[in-house]
Amino acid sequence: MEIIKVKDLTKKYKIKNTGDVVVGLNNVSFTMNEGETLGVIGKSGAGKSTLLHILRGIEEFDEGEATIDGVRLTPDSPSSDFSKVHKKTAMHSQRSFALWGQSILHNVMRKICAAQKGSEELPEQDSTDYESIKDEAMEIIELVGLKNKYKYYYNILSGGEKQQVLLARQLAFKPRVLLLDEPATMADPITRKNIIDTIKKIHEKLGLSTVLVSHMPEVHEYLSDRLIMLENGCIVNEGSTSKVLEEFTRQITEPVPLEPITSKTEKIMRLKNVYKKYRLVTSSELVQTIEMKSINFSIPKGIIMAMIGPSAKGKTVLIRLLGGIEKPDDGEVLVNVGGEWIDISKYGRKSIIARQKVEVMHQEFGLMYNETISEQFAYRLGLKSIETIDRAMAQAEELGITDLKLDVLYRLADLPEDEAKAALKKMGLEADIFSELFPSFPETEARNVAKPVLEALNLSEDILDRHTHELSCGEEVRVAIALHMVSKPEILLLDEPFGDLDPLSLRDVLNAIKKLNKELKTTIIVVSHQLDAVKEIAHEAVFIEAGITRWGEPEEVCEVFLERMREIEANPEEKEIVTN
Repeated sequence: MEIIKVKDLTKKYKIKNTGDVVVGLNNVSFTMNEGETLGVIGKSGAGKSTLLHILRGIEEFDEGEATIDGVRLTPDSPSSDFSKVHKKTAMHSQRSFALWGQSILHNVMRKICAAQKGSEELPEQDSTDYESIKDEAMEIIELVGLKNKYKYYYNILSGGEKQQVLLARQLAFKPRVLLLDEPATMADPITRKNIIDTIKKIHEKLGLSTVLVSHMPEVHEYLSDRLIMLENGCIVNEGSTSKVLEEFTRQITEPVPLEPITSKTEKIMRLKNVYKKYRLVTSSELVQTIEMKSINFSIPKGIIMAMIGPSAKGKTVLIRLLGGIEKPDDGEVLVNVGGEWIDISKYGRKSIIARQKVEVMHQEFGLMYNETISEQFAYRLGLKSIETIDRAMAQAEELGITDLKLDVLYRLADLPEDEAKAALKKMGLEADIFSELFPSFPETEARNVAKPVLEALNLSEDILDRHTHELSCGEEVRVAIALHMVSKPEILLLDEPFGDLDPLSLRDVLNAIKKLNKELKTTIIVVSHQLDAVKEIAHEAVFIEAGITRWGEPEEVCEVFLERMREIEANPEEKEIVTN
């Protein structure tokens, strides 16, 4: 029995600033049987997410029709029909970490409340409703494999575990059709396997009809009954999973060679006797204390270095230390500025100047939703160019802001948006303090500066006139990298930048990063769970597990990581500790 039927579906987007029309889907037709897992693959921007949004009932379209579990949608359908589809489906969105800052249990309970009453407000703890909803939530949590962690708070979960919680929240709606948009990204090999095992278990136990969008061939091989391939909004291939994957991977371009490092004598960063201790706490319960002891290493100028290791064992903490946005408990984080070593863990004018040379792209990066890409380049240049740093210091003096406070504010600009807003609130300041101290560059000038960076990342110049919501996820990642490169930093720190990229786009981005490294001599430090990418892009790799435990050739260090993963997999008790 057919549960989804799509016929001649066409969706177009009009770019506001230019009036140009972009075709998201072009005359797409297919059917899907009840209980089937239909895989969708394609390069970033091919139309995969657009298709899911239409099947979810949250996006209108221009031509054709889509019937989901008996509800027929057309361009003229009333909003009530789209609402009916919305109630029959649930969607797991890529790079969505929209969770309450509470336990896994309360996150899932809130979604059950929303499904039952239209609001995520929890009932009183002593009520019968609360216990009933809790029992239902625990069944779902067990189904997704997080029963032993139901008390754990959002802030200590790994990226993969957050994905499992999001999946649990969608199951609370008891959907007829489950729509999965890149469910296995942002995860180490063990967590990724846990996620796809969970999806398979859900499918087998509940018999859910599932549309699975993933750029990972191994995910489709394991889960998809059959596959359709999208390209420029059109279905260009459809059939058995193995046949379509073979056609898809054939399009991957060849890697450009990695520029060899001729000399490692000149160093650009140093960590000297760094000690950092942090605790993972949830529900007032200490889960784990992690100590990173006596970290000493020097980073050669112009190198691409990869950091790999188990989830929640210090990779992101180390990136934040290197970026100067988190302080060590002891030791120094030194940046070479014209031959002078400046400790960026100490606040002050020198630190501001040194950190201008460092850019950090976070795992949960966010682009400005309502601003054009051009406007975002102008804003970023306003934060990071030498000219605006000098102007900000002068403006701070006029406003009575000390060098210490200015440095604190400048570090906040490098934090993820939610974290920065929370910190500003504690200081009694509003976000507009940034625009006062760091006004945007003239947009015309920003566009000119952006062009060569966009070209290096295989992004067309017309993307400057688009908004974030008009980009594919792969384009978002590349635009984010471009924004951090536009001020020509000497050091670029990337925390899991490749999670959302299909193999074709990934190769393009890897080639582009190698080009940036070669032509601009940028020192790049990248955290990634994608070991094939690490082997291709890095001159050297380090294995992080509460500190640096191995440093060497990427092939050798990746094998150490895989061996460690095998040890963890063979020891369930240790696995519980490492993945949290």
